[in-house]
Amino acid sequence: MDIYPRRDYRQLGRYLPDRSPIAADLGDNRNLWGAHPAALEVLAASGTAAASEYPGSYSERLTDAVAARLGITAGHITTGAGGTGVLDMLMRAVAPTTMRFLDPGWPAAEMLAQMNGHEPVAVDWEAALGDPAGFAGSAPAIVFVANPGNPTGLAIPDEWIRAVQERTEAVGSVLIIDEAYGEYNRDPGDLTPFEMALDSERTICVKTLSKAYGLAGLRAGYGVAGPALVLEVDKARGPFVVTSVTSAAAAAAISSDSPWLAETIAETKVNRERVRDALRHRGCKVPRSAANFVFILRDEAGLDDDAARLERVGVRVRPFRGPTALGNGLRATVAPWDGMQRLLDGMDLIAAGTI
Repeated sequence: MDIYPRRDYRQLGRYLPDRSPIAADLGDNRNLWGAHPAALEVLAASGTAAASEYPGSYSERLTDAVAARLGITAGHITTGAGGTGVLDMLMRAVAPTTMRFLDPGWPAAEMLAQMNGHEPVAVDWEAALGDPAGFAGSAPAIVFVANPGNPTGLAIPDEWIRAVQERTEAVGSVLIIDEAYGEYNRDPGDLTPFEMALDSERTICVKTLSKAYGLAGLRAGYGVAGPALVLEVDKARGPFVVTSVTSAAAAAAISSDSPWLAETIAETKVNRERVRDALRHRGCKVPRSAANFVFILRDEAGLDDDAARLERVGVRVRPFRGPTALGNGLRATVAPWDGMQRLLDGMDLIAAGTI
């Protein structure tokens, strides 16, 4: 048997989004208000040691900041290069199995599963929401739930996730609750997904600092789980994954009392609802989003053409395709209003047939 290349890698490709300059880049999902000022202060003050010395083995500064923020011990926290890094480590820590996820869903979760030898199993969103136990399945698996969902932005009731967790506990599965967009969906004091993880030996809540905190370029994320699960994830992680600058900057952002975070989240929510209302007024179908983006449902056949037309007038969005109409659309990250107005103007030109 030929050991190289891996057969299960044949259908995988590189992730190469278009990052060329454009007036309104709404395709990359990040914080378009910039980065947290406390993190920027750390970056500006970084000296030679930050580059020449090895970082802490397991991102101790970031871990301590998360522990203080949530009122838990460091043994309940693992860290990684963004939420994606934490997910990658968790999937590497689990023996090859299936990975069940809601469809439409985040494509990177499926990719990470395949990278780590798991078989992705897509479960229709609407069917799953009506049958949480059926979604979780009857055999041990990795069960991935992103709340709110990506690319739809739809929020999932905590009661449904608890029902999924009850099933995963019963059959010996590992449950991942991805709260990448939680700041746009929950009140600041709502720690429900973390509490779910802490109440279980096989559940992890994963967070990224790429969205609300604006630190996508630094690659900082963390997971909260029971100490036994954290240990297994850290074994798969290895040391020195998060740089000392990233750990310090992320810790500063999490610990900061600056109003920047609350203010940018509030403005994002206002613009999210405003642009959704404007799009619906134009006849577009747009699910109610609980994230920092909106998803404009379109016919699958015209997705690439619509995206290309918007690109011609300086607006970049990301087209998605799904097995049902709910998964076919253009995802646009919410931005300061001038970016949203560019999107609306572009959609008007598409409707008029002038681009």
